[in-house]
Amino acid sequence: MDINSLLSPSETPRSNSLTPTSAESVKSPFKHVQRTHTGTGSQLAASSPLSRSILPPSSIPAHVRSPSQQPSHSSPLISPVPAATLSGHFSRSSSSQNIETLAELGSHSHPSKTTPPILSSHDSSDSQKSSAGLFPRLTSAGSTSNPRASFDIAMVETPQQVLRVDYSETSLSLESQERLAELVAYIQEMPSMYEAHKEIIKILHQGFVDHIYPSSSPNARRDPRTYELLSELRQARENFDKLFAVGEEQWLDWLQDESILAQTAEERVNVVDKCRRAVEEEHGSARLWITYGDWVLHCYKWALDPPTDIEGENGEAERLVGREVFDWKLVLDIWDKAIHSTKHDMAQSHEVWDKYMIVRFGDVGQKLSPADTASALDLFQARLRVPHAMWEQTFQSFSSFISANLPAEYETIMSATLRESSTAKEIFAERDTFESALRQAQDNADQALEYSTFDQYIVFERTEQEKVTKRRNIKGKRHIKVVENTEFDMVAALYARAVLRFPAVVTIWEAHFDYLVERSRSDLLPLLGRATKHCPWSGALWKQYLLTSEIAEVDFDETEKIKHKATSTGLLDAAGVDQALIIYDAWCGYLLRRTKRPEATEEDADVAEMGIRSSIEAVQSLASKQGSSPDFDSSFRLQRKYVEYLKSQGRFDNARAQFDDAVADFGKCYKFWLTFYEFELQKSVQMAFIQHGGGERLSTLWSAPFAVGVLKQGLQYPGLDEPEHLVDALLDHCEDCEDADELQHALGLARKVQKDVVERKRLEALQAENIALSSQKAEQQASSRTEDVANGLHIGKRKREDDIQETDNKKRNTTADEMQQSVEDTLGQDELLKRDREHSSILVRNLPGNVHENKIRQFFDSCGVVKHVKYLAEENSAVVEFEDADAAAFALSRDGREFEGAELSVVLNTGSTLYITNYPATADDAFIRNLLRPYGEIISVRFPSLQKNKRRRFCYVEFKLPSEARAATELDGKEVDGLQIVVKVSNPAARHARTETNDDGRKIFVGQLPFKAKADEVEKFFSQFGTLENIRVPQDLNARNRIRGIAFLTFATADQARAALAMHEHEFMGRKITVSQVEEKGRTTKQGSRFSKSPSVQINGEDGANASAKKKSSPIEDRKQRTVAIADVPDTVNESRIKAMAEKCGPVRKVVLKTNHQGALIEFEGIADAGRAMMELDGHEIDPGRRIRVTTEGEMLRQKAEHKEEQFAKRPAAGRSTNPSVQGPVRRPQQPGGRKGGHLGQRSAFLAQIDQKSRMATDTALQNGKRTNDDFRNMLKKE
Repeated sequence: MDINSLLSPSETPRSNSLTPTSAESVKSPFKHVQRTHTGTGSQLAASSPLSRSILPPSSIPAHVRSPSQQPSHSSPLISPVPAATLSGHFSRSSSSQNIETLAELGSHSHPSKTTPPILSSHDSSDSQKSSAGLFPRLTSAGSTSNPRASFDIAMVETPQQVLRVDYSETSLSLESQERLAELVAYIQEMPSMYEAHKEIIKILHQGFVDHIYPSSSPNARRDPRTYELLSELRQARENFDKLFAVGEEQWLDWLQDESILAQTAEERVNVVDKCRRAVEEEHGSARLWITYGDWVLHCYKWALDPPTDIEGENGEAERLVGREVFDWKLVLDIWDKAIHSTKHDMAQSHEVWDKYMIVRFGDVGQKLSPADTASALDLFQARLRVPHAMWEQTFQSFSSFISANLPAEYETIMSATLRESSTAKEIFAERDTFESALRQAQDNADQALEYSTFDQYIVFERTEQEKVTKRRNIKGKRHIKVVENTEFDMVAALYARAVLRFPAVVTIWEAHFDYLVERSRSDLLPLLGRATKHCPWSGALWKQYLLTSEIAEVDFDETEKIKHKATSTGLLDAAGVDQALIIYDAWCGYLLRRTKRPEATEEDADVAEMGIRSSIEAVQSLASKQGSSPDFDSSFRLQRKYVEYLKSQGRFDNARAQFDDAVADFGKCYKFWLTFYEFELQKSVQMAFIQHGGGERLSTLWSAPFAVGVLKQGLQYPGLDEPEHLVDALLDHCEDCEDADELQHALGLARKVQKDVVERKRLEALQAENIALSSQKAEQQASSRTEDVANGLHIGKRKREDDIQETDNKKRNTTADEMQQSVEDTLGQDELLKRDREHSSILVRNLPGNVHENKIRQFFDSCGVVKHVKYLAEENSAVVEFEDADAAAFALSRDGREFEGAELSVVLNTGSTLYITNYPATADDAFIRNLLRPYGEIISVRFPSLQKNKRRRFCYVEFKLPSEARAATELDGKEVDGLQIVVKVSNPAARHARTETNDDGRKIFVGQLPFKAKADEVEKFFSQFGTLENIRVPQDLNARNRIRGIAFLTFATADQARAALAMHEHEFMGRKITVSQVEEKGRTTKQGSRFSKSPSVQINGEDGANASAKKKSSPIEDRKQRTVAIADVPDTVNESRIKAMAEKCGPVRKVVLKTNHQGALIEFEGIADAGRAMMELDGHEIDPGRRIRVTTEGEMLRQKAEHKEEQFAKRPAAGRSTNPSVQGPVRRPQQPGGRKGGHLGQRSAFLAQIDQKSRMATDTALQNGKRTNDDFRNMLKKE
């Protein structure tokens, strides 16, 4: 059939365009989709957005291939944002959605011929019938004013169409049958679980593909309509669509399947409807627009070709209908809409535009008709003014087009076009860095990097936009040239791309909306419609949707539908009563404001009362089901709306009754009583104007006894949370509005309440202390996560000199009592209570400016012994730490006292300290502060002393506010440098004795692993021997995506562990591994069997027998020359930090920490490196205010352990001696350290001997010269 006979001359496409011929009439529009299995980051070979990463039989058409790597859309009820990684405004969170790399348009050539699909003449399913009527004439996308939105779920309850529960007689595998039955049963109980719905569709879809192309007969092709679970697959997708946003990937799968099944004109129209819904829901998706355009073009070709024998008698009738529905104008309209909707996507818009040019003109490098030449010229010039990634290729195609069609004007047109489009090229060049970063993040499947890049990109664009605005405001002045894009809003375009990539991140939608409001854009309602469809659990987005609808003056019925969309599916309820309360509050506010309009009617008032009361009942019912307390809404929001409504209707008695009824539920909330008090004030004023006039009215307004009575009733209510606010309101009211008798009574009541408050706080503090004494429950299980592996563990054969151990580093026999150490400390229970900073600290606010810490200490000195004061000058506040919790509780009585002219606020500083562990071993104070700085102001970071246990790795971080500390706990469980960090609110009551785990031979050690191996690969390899309870694969701290070559595996039984030993010296990923059993901790080994029999190193370098004879050849002497001793090392610094510091000078072989001597020994690989370290490390600031010294080993070993003193010493008891020899050690001048300069790395025995003799003489003189105060008095008397 000739297409020209059906088209008008103006609509007739070129002879070399993609107008179908009979030879390729019924080809699927997706036939050109070809995609091979690619790894992460590889580019796709497909030219269609429907390509998939699977390995199906080669005969299966690509457009029906099932994805093997489904994108994990975030469940609205399973933390849609991961981290994240992410915090702040737009960068507040990270999405948990896995993102597949975008397909590149590989070729614009005509698709190769393929075998047309075999379709039967079965009727379509009822569920797929178009709601627009039978065979409607299609219009172009977006032409209708109110199309069926994909997110239209108004008045739709949670899907009632349940799936079958028995799949035993189906073609699915046994495993799929069982899993599918479990999932169907699960969603019947929990219909709001996103992942369960998604997995059901995945299983059914895979069964659909396997049915068409059975694995037993690779070359066979079955009729897709005979798939016995086809109705279940369609129903599962319909249920999913009613609840959630389908998502780009799921839409592509759905359209693929329906395109295979579509046979009649009606069924093809249904697929077109789904395409329209897909591009509306996933706004700006280039892949979906290409799919949409390809499908309509395919339907257009199908309608023009003669029917095949398979179609039977109805074939010609169906195609006649198709010619009426699918015309050439519709094809061009949809492709026009596609290039308009995607032109903002600088990364992918070229794919849609290139396809459009092929569809409309064919090969633009050939001679076109004059009309097509003029149209193509305008399109090319307009396209080159739009910034996009493939600008150079577009310009090259334009050059070929001009050469073929307008050769005489080539130079003129090309130069003019280049001049006019230079701005677009320059715009993209300035943003190429961001675009490249986005492509790299997508190729590497790095969602966190992609999210942060979008964030930085948007900040950049907004800055550029401000420059443009500033340039426009500057007239007649010189200014920096700013390139402006006039084709589309760059910032809004970036937001549109970001929400397409991270549709479940609420903060991106909110930031996008706020920007459009700033720009006074009118397309807010469609944006919020998409936002609420993708994030139906967000009450804030639904509230904004309602408010925007009201501002836009949308009809009441349409606004009511928005409210029903939010509440009818159950997703908002599943997100929690707090989210549901937000939308009900917004709805009640909308109803209340409608009653206050000038044109409001009685019907509006009746609707408002009914709506508000039903909202209150719905929220209370939901709270009851979820186990929330009656006072879950401390702000009394819905009830306040109802009271306002009753007041506006003059029904004061009814409004008062609402408060009286709510006392039982909200009586403990001071905000409720303040609201009650304000109501009585307003009521008194209005009643005065109604009942009195003139001077009598003024005298009535002077007093409000009912309002005073409300405040008194609230202050006497048992368990009131913050009575101070009601006390202030009562005193202020009585001072201003009541007589002297009422004021005196109020003052007495205020004193009584304040006294009760002080006593209550004291009892609460004592109760907290009692809990700390009695509770033995574990606060966290960090010890089980951290393997007891030495820092810098050496893999391989031990060197002889490595077995030489220092005296204080020898193993001691460990008793059962010693093994019960605390995770947070090794002190006894009494000592732990003394260090209970969490309950012995207070936060003092409203301090006068520039006050000295000593004055603060003196002010609180009468409450107890002040151990530490941390003054926060910028906030005019301070944290005061006492010796015990009783003193802190007593200090609360200073709340409200005057200090230096300011009224202080004193509260307990509980809940503001975090316990952090399992962070990288090299982490220091700066690392911890940088990690936690985004969450609030950090007062202090405290590391534990390593004197008793060098392997301890935890710290305490104190924030200014408890809310900041709670916010920082979102890092708990997040991966930091390959480790899952533990971040908990510190609770001294939960401290417990550390019990060493006894693995009973269930743990094995694996060495010589390939450095590129992954934990799951190791787990899979060893799981053949039994159940693995724990697997630990340490990461290489110096290289990303690389392990250290070792692993620790714990099996369920010892027999399984012994069986795994058979893998010793077997190959794993091309490398022979070593497998050995880990011995129990605490087991000691005889020194002769473990250590070398070489004599230990002496301080002066001799072995005590014949050192001079061996000095030249002994490896011990060589080791001494490569070893640097450092002193004044804080006892909170571990070996890893020292090693990281020393490696800046050269390769380090080993670090031996000497916490009992405030020092460490660093053994370098070379003598020259040791000499360089002696110069560079001397005076190095290892901690804020702490500098280390390079010294000799002997001098370092003579130092005592670090003794920490409190900031403010305790007042000595009467009769206590103040003799320096009793109070503390004598501080002698430090001896000279190691020499700097020549003879680097060498040690002089002569200097060591002189140093030793000097020390002995000094000690003798001091011992012989001890004096007391009486001796000095006698000396003075003699003189």
